[in-house]
Amino acid sequence: MDMAAATAATAATAAVHPRASSLTRSSSCFRITTLPALGSRPAASPCSPSSSSSSSSCSRWDGVQQQQLRVQMVGKKSGREQVGGGGGIVSTFAFDGEKPILYENGEEEPPTVVSAPNRRIVAIGDLHGDLERTLWALQLAGVLSNDGLHRWTGGTTVLVQVGDVLDRGDDEIAILSLLACLSKQAHSKGGAVFQIHGNHETMNVAGDFRHVTPGGFKEAEAFVDCCEEDHGGNWEAAFGEWYTTSQERKADQRFSFGGWLPIFNPLRMQKGAAARSLLFESGGPLAKELARHGVALKVNDWLFAHGGIMPHHVEYGLERINHEVSNWMKHANNRWGQPTKIPFIAIRGFDSIVWSRLYSHETFENPEDKIQACALLAAALVAANVRGLVVGHTPQTVGANCMCDGRVWRIDVGMSSGVLHALPEVLEITGTKVRVLRMAGEFLQEDDTVKGWYSSLDQQRVI
Repeated sequence: MDMAAATAATAATAAVHPRASSLTRSSSCFRITTLPALGSRPAASPCSPSSSSSSSSCSRWDGVQQQQLRVQMVGKKSGREQVGGGGGIVSTFAFDGEKPILYENGEEEPPTVVSAPNRRIVAIGDLHGDLERTLWALQLAGVLSNDGLHRWTGGTTVLVQVGDVLDRGDDEIAILSLLACLSKQAHSKGGAVFQIHGNHETMNVAGDFRHVTPGGFKEAEAFVDCCEEDHGGNWEAAFGEWYTTSQERKADQRFSFGGWLPIFNPLRMQKGAAARSLLFESGGPLAKELARHGVALKVNDWLFAHGGIMPHHVEYGLERINHEVSNWMKHANNRWGQPTKIPFIAIRGFDSIVWSRLYSHETFENPEDKIQACALLAAALVAANVRGLVVGHTPQTVGANCMCDGRVWRIDVGMSSGVLHALPEVLEITGTKVRVLRMAGEFLQEDDTVKGWYSSLDQQRVI
């Protein structure tokens, strides 16, 4: 597609998602409210927690001399019910006659193995701080209302986001807040929302901010300001409604996220970097929020990861890997009372779970390389007892696609404005049927080119 055609397609798509807004005065900032097209009244945020429900707090700093960020994280409730007499199985509520979603590792987070009987599964690729494209993708997946009220419309659907929410865009914390909000709503309907870490989540926790935009630093600064000014230091309350509050603050000219250049404003740059470091460093409030999620997830007979899963990852133990990553992010101690070190097998090295691109190459230098990659994939799938793998990480210029006879699906389409600014695409799995939902002009189109593939487990032809 040439540039003119791409621009026209984007404009046509934008017409399907009208943005009508009104401004009203609220406390110290203007409140911007997205209005539905037919004029129905906007509702309050469905995920705003009570300001008195948490003891977590965050601090202010004076100029660039920041005080220590005080965070007293309370144990987050998983929103699940214990089933039967224990046994490590936890479920969501049953809904509309559906069987409940079961979590094999019980109440312990992050989840690794999930049984979601008869559920529709949708998977979304890398978001990279682009809130607008995120909203489009969620609406394309059929899990988010298009009336501006941020309501879960997926029913019992299971949504999996395969990592890289952070970096390259200006609304990273807002997207994390939105996904957390939808997770709470989905649970009440018998559905679920899962997130998986990408390399950019682990980079930020490790203090690597090379790919953070000026707006990303400004968002971190504004989030901490909001936490102190509007929520008395209760970071969970601030996080619960940040997906709307951030846009309200953007509407106020005092909070212009992208309108400053750090090279000309080193003091502001330093303040934004300090805020981000305190939020995302190991043991920080947003690092602990990220620690609720893992780097690998099995839902029914499908495996999800950001970069890829190899046989030695399965042999080491996916649940073990998830716990090691989570403990590192929480700054928890290991069995010897020492801080958990960075889990190399998961987040460092070219063949780690979040960095591997083995299954994501659009072209291979020679056929033998592709054969070898598919052989490693087949061995990993058999070891994990799954039918297929879904990955992100590497933008696919041709759109979401599969390789190795459909055993691996690559769903990073570079939708963020910081990457390719492509139109969103969503992978949908229903039973044994897999399809790609694409946005084209005024229509949501199904990909008719999805081919049948052979399961490495049962050798049965499925479409």
